[in-house]
Amino acid sequence: MLQLSSPPKLVIFDCDGVLVDSEKIYIRILHQMMQSFGAPLSFQQCWEMFVGKTSRDVNDYLKEQGLTAPSTWTQDFHEQANVALGQEAQPVEGVKQVVEQLVNAGIPICVGSNGHPKTVRLSLEVTGLLPFFGDNVFTATDVGVPKPAPDLFLHGAKMVGISPEHCVVIEDSATGLKAAANAGMRSFVYSPENMPTPTNLFGAHPFQSMTTLPDLLGLVPA
Repeated sequence: MLQLSSPPKLVIFDCDGVLVDSEKIYIRILHQMMQSFGAPLSFQQCWEMFVGKTSRDVNDYLKEQGLTAPSTWTQDFHEQANVALGQEAQPVEGVKQVVEQLVNAGIPICVGSNGHPKTVRLSLEVTGLLPFFGDNVFTATDVGVPKPAPDLFLHGAKMVGISPEHCVVIEDSATGLKAAANAGMRSFVYSPENMPTPTNLFGAHPFQSMTTLPDLLGLVPA
């Protein structure tokens, strides 16, 4: 497994599934909605198809299957998700310690998420992670195009003032890993034992526990 010889100058974190243990909340709600639309998907299939994806991907799938959904389904989804996040959201195990160590080492960090801006900030606030990032929370809305396009990660690097080759991305989905590769950034994929691993890692290096991430990033223990 790759261990960086020196720390990166910027670490870009995906939000859902990397900082906040929220993917299972989103997919649970989406799966229930998809079933109500008549989609013949199991929870596992829904997970594999839509983790890291956008509402446009869901709409494309529904169209391909000849299914229709209420015009308000995305609004309904976000409303249900925000309620569930407020009640259930927890930080990914060990990630708060990683973020603290990066901050203490003086290494800039930011968030790069395909999620809805309000939902992303809500989940970070509920889990106590938002103060670590401040204004460095970026979403696809900021650039007008979601991952796997590189624009979001390149925007985050530009806002912090770091060249892409000096950035490292922490992701959990193939969509995000492809975006990192497209942006010319190194990446690590968080792949805990109880979650599916993306089939295509796009050159990323997998790790199963956040406790190992500081060493992989070349951080020297305090």
